[in-house]
Amino acid sequence: METRDLEYVLAVDAHGGIGRAAESLGISQPALTKAVQRVEAQIGLPLFERSAHGMTPTQAGMQFMVRARRMRLEFDDALKEMQGIRTGEQGMLRLGYSPSIPNALVLDACRQLLRERPVARLRLRRLLARDLMELLLAGELDLAIAPTPRERASEFAVEELFDDRLMVVADEAHPLQRRRNLTLADLVGQDWLLPGPHIILRQQVDAAFRKQGLAAPNLRIETDFGSSSLFDLMRGTLMLSISGTNSDAMMTGLRPLDLGLEELDLRRRVGVITRAGAYLSPLAQRMTALVREQGA
Repeated sequence: METRDLEYVLAVDAHGGIGRAAESLGISQPALTKAVQRVEAQIGLPLFERSAHGMTPTQAGMQFMVRARRMRLEFDDALKEMQGIRTGEQGMLRLGYSPSIPNALVLDACRQLLRERPVARLRLRRLLARDLMELLLAGELDLAIAPTPRERASEFAVEELFDDRLMVVADEAHPLQRRRNLTLADLVGQDWLLPGPHIILRQQVDAAFRKQGLAAPNLRIETDFGSSSLFDLMRGTLMLSISGTNSDAMMTGLRPLDLGLEELDLRRRVGVITRAGAYLSPLAQRMTALVREQGA
């Protein structure tokens, strides 16, 4: 089976039909149909169910797609490794980091890498940790700097950097800033800026209130936290939110409230995360070392 045929089959799965897949690949529809038929003939099972609305994977096809994606990633890793051997280093590093990670930690390491490797190029993505993990598994990122994953942990390799704690933050002029030893009960009825209910952080906050028999936080703004500039919305308001003590929120006039760990425990571990078994270029290895030095 040719690796090209695997790419063709995966394209049909991604686009849901021969026509759109052929257009994306830049080949004719008959050529793509023959490629799918070759693969199906080799494995002895149909990969797709065909209908007027397109093509969807059969049960066997879904299992095949999982392995085909894994094979494609392994093949891509092999090519990267050979290119690294040939050139001495990879020229492109694809790095993702969570918005709750201090900008200085990542950007200082990037500046140092660019000074050391004048021909290196960086592609940076700042996304929620969950999205970063998906991009890692899809082979679209080399490294991610984020809270260590709790789900599907066996699919990732983690080099731990430091322990961190998220805290409830408010505008520096918020009346609650003048109070000490706050409890969650003191926060009932306050307006909040929080991520959606599918995000683990939101679930942790809701669970803490629920555990004490308190009403859930009053959501005023729902956001994915993908951009720290959203914290600007809180300036001069009475809204509360969650942020790291060293994050960009502290630069927009927000400050943590005096709320103890026994009320809301949002400790976490931050690390450099890669796909388990993935090839790491010399650039990726050097970036990992630089981030480790910055986080020390």
